[in-house]
Amino acid sequence: MAGKRELEDPLSWLIAPVAEKEFFDNHYERRALHCGRDDPLRFAALLSLNRLDEIIASAELPGPSLTMARSKPPLERADYTFKSGNINRGAVIRHFQRGATLILNQLQRADESLAEFCRALEEVFSCRVQTNAYLTPPGSQGFNTHFDDHDVFIIQVSGAKRWRLYEKPVENPYRGEGFDSSEHSAGKLDEEFLLREGECLYIPRGLMHDASSHGDAPSLHITTGLLVKKWADLMLEAVAEVALRNPKFRRSLPPGFAGPGEGAAALETQFRELVGEFAEQAHFEPVLAYFQDSFLTRRRPALRGALLDAAKPPSHSARYIRRPYLQATLRRSGSKAVITGPGGDVHFELGAISGLEIFLSGAAFSAEDFSELETGKRAEAIRRLSAFGLIERLR
Repeated sequence: MAGKRELEDPLSWLIAPVAEKEFFDNHYERRALHCGRDDPLRFAALLSLNRLDEIIASAELPGPSLTMARSKPPLERADYTFKSGNINRGAVIRHFQRGATLILNQLQRADESLAEFCRALEEVFSCRVQTNAYLTPPGSQGFNTHFDDHDVFIIQVSGAKRWRLYEKPVENPYRGEGFDSSEHSAGKLDEEFLLREGECLYIPRGLMHDASSHGDAPSLHITTGLLVKKWADLMLEAVAEVALRNPKFRRSLPPGFAGPGEGAAALETQFRELVGEFAEQAHFEPVLAYFQDSFLTRRRPALRGALLDAAKPPSHSARYIRRPYLQATLRRSGSKAVITGPGGDVHFELGAISGLEIFLSGAAFSAEDFSELETGKRAEAIRRLSAFGLIERLR
């Protein structure tokens, strides 16, 4: 597992020696960044070929969790699955022998090291982060030239790949605005380089690229995807919020609007009037709060150790601390104190607020810090925090 020091500053761990300010000022959503360094074991704790072998051999593999790709000749899903849709593990190995890239999708759901790494990056970017692992045989290419609809960090764990970066046919593509070979061409080649083990490559969405393994060893890399919310998402939610209060936005378009006629000018007049009313009536703060809460609650809780803690008898002296990379907020809602965090809202009596404030501060605490609760309810507040993966017991 990556060390605590690296995960306290995960972005710097990826892009060093480039400074974070330079990254956000000059590269983020703009242009690629190749972070070269002489540190081949830098990312070895995140994943390994041995770990992949273990997963393929023994882990539960739902259909969507594993795919394979080969530029020529291409593979069909039926080539490595049974008729039931289950993964044919022998066929997976056989196609890897024949030059196909093995892809484990959303691997952070099955690997705690990657899950913790994703949580650390989510704290930086305020977006969902996912990891896909790619194992490419020597001398092979998994995908033809394409672009992605989300930004990615390519983390080269072992082996090497030759990357080719082209132009941006689409500037910051929207979600679902994927690559279409009939519409998007690569354009001129801008950069070509080797990505060696221990190095990282940032590719903004919309940038055309392709890669092939280099050397005699297979290439293992982790594609870390940033699934961000866009301004358009926030504006659409703001329109929906206005529509709940202003019935004009809920009226239907006039009958026959799609047919021939001279009604376009009148329609545009109404449209411009509604745009003006939206500008006057849109409430920024509640829409932003909705996006913030959605991000917090849709994160995956970190529950390792929670069951072990639940098996122990309640203790007023046991010390706890907020889990690493946890993002949560505290608010009052009627007669309850509410913690909003991974998985949803957790409710407490109002007397728990002083203890919850200590928990959110990151300081160590015990049941005794919930002094405004009745004595019998203090340990129960701790157990509630533990059950939902918000705290961990100090050893």
